[in-house]
Amino acid sequence: MTKKTPTAQPMQDGQTTGRDIARALLRDVLGFSECSPESIDALVAACRICALGKGETLVRRGDPFTGLFIVLEGSVEACVLQRDGRRQLSAYLGPGDLAGITSLWDGLSHSHDLFARTALTRVMLVPGHEFVRLRESYPCLARALELQMAYRSRLMHERVAGDTSLPLDMRLARLLHILMHLNGTRLAQGERQLKISQADIGDFLGVSRQRANFAVQVLKRAGLVDFRYSVVTITDPQGLAQHGGL
Repeated sequence: MTKKTPTAQPMQDGQTTGRDIARALLRDVLGFSECSPESIDALVAACRICALGKGETLVRRGDPFTGLFIVLEGSVEACVLQRDGRRQLSAYLGPGDLAGITSLWDGLSHSHDLFARTALTRVMLVPGHEFVRLRESYPCLARALELQMAYRSRLMHERVAGDTSLPLDMRLARLLHILMHLNGTRLAQGERQLKISQADIGDFLGVSRQRANFAVQVLKRAGLVDFRYSVVTITDPQGLAQHGGL
């Protein structure tokens, strides 16, 4: 899979607008929603807003990095690109999602490749040294990252619990159940919708597109999902959870 890799450039005429979006967004982000307005203002003042086009690189796996990314608009793909071109998809990051926390704490290289998934993607970048400085004055910022790490740990446990010995359709049901809570759009009558292709599903589960399609068809025949044009509609969220053994 070929990706464009220009360096993300800071927006020169959208900094103010980006910061306004960041302030509003952080009011509803786990951990940061409990921080004081003064601490959020200080955090936003220390950031710069970066704009990326579809396929552009935010950071590559193995690169030295000690900052904090927060997605403001669009979508970012977190994955590991293998030398043979295979992609192991880890997550989609949408508005309010964070990246870089682990490297910020331990100072080691970044663990994933991050690419802009949509044409209009904006993120706020807080340099590591600025965050370290701010957390001394505003301990609530450090607490916010602690809550974020706890949340990620629980998600990781859910994915690990999806034992590869389980039937593929059961693993897919568990995956879609997690993703619908993270990135799903609420529809009428309790339905949820996700923008995800069969190739993406295969890369999430580490299987071919053909095997992913087989698992999708199992869930469709069970009346749990509908799949059209890279959009999955989860028609029976409760049934999906039961199918996944959750």
